[in-house]
Amino acid sequence: MLSNFSLDQFGRWSGGVAAAAGAATPEELSARFTAAAGVLFDSDRVYVGFYRRDITSLTIDDAGPDRWNRDYDARVYRLDPFFQRFASTRQDFLLPLSALRKGDFQLTPYYREFYGPSDSFDEITGVFNLDRLTAGYVTFLRRNGAPPFGERDLALACAASSATKLILEKLFYLCRLRDKGAAIEVARSRLSPRESEIARHLIDGGNAKTIARSLSISSGTARNHIKQVYRKLGVHSQVELLAAVRDAARD
Repeated sequence: MLSNFSLDQFGRWSGGVAAAAGAATPEELSARFTAAAGVLFDSDRVYVGFYRRDITSLTIDDAGPDRWNRDYDARVYRLDPFFQRFASTRQDFLLPLSALRKGDFQLTPYYREFYGPSDSFDEITGVFNLDRLTAGYVTFLRRNGAPPFGERDLALACAASSATKLILEKLFYLCRLRDKGAAIEVARSRLSPRESEIARHLIDGGNAKTIARSLSISSGTARNHIKQVYRKLGVHSQVELLAAVRDAARD
């Protein structure tokens, strides 16, 4: 970190990042990380979320539903110069708003529809690619009445960017687990009574041979049922099935 970043600040930042890395839900991770990010420099809000190249953005609420997040994700994210930069490049970047705004920012549709009404004033945003379609982002925001971010703030955000990307990767992992768990719950309703029985045996550790013996069916029939269960539940193995069920239960 920078030489004027105290050991106490470094310890609190490191501890906060470690706590975020151990979070069990996206909201818990967001709350822990945004609290840690406040140690870096003064921000009125810190947001984390995802940009996608194929569907809408997703901002993670960390203190209950946030109408500005929902409005941003549903409507205006495509007007955001940071999203437009993400859509035009495959490279990671971390920039202040001043590097991207063009002309009179206050006359843009994005400012009129979102930035101004939300009382936002200045930001530093980092966007880090996580896979072919998805990037995680972190936004450090100041509202009207606060000073603009300076060079020291940007340098601190850059120095912390490696840890920030690791946290966003963990956030992505937690969101995918939740999505898979939800998909499992939906798919369970589509299983036939026999397939539900097969799934219960698989969750209890059974295999094609033991399931066939228990249900008085052939091993080939048991294997066919297992394939159908995996297909409907969107998994590829018993290990994936057990992990998905465990994560769904935890959520």
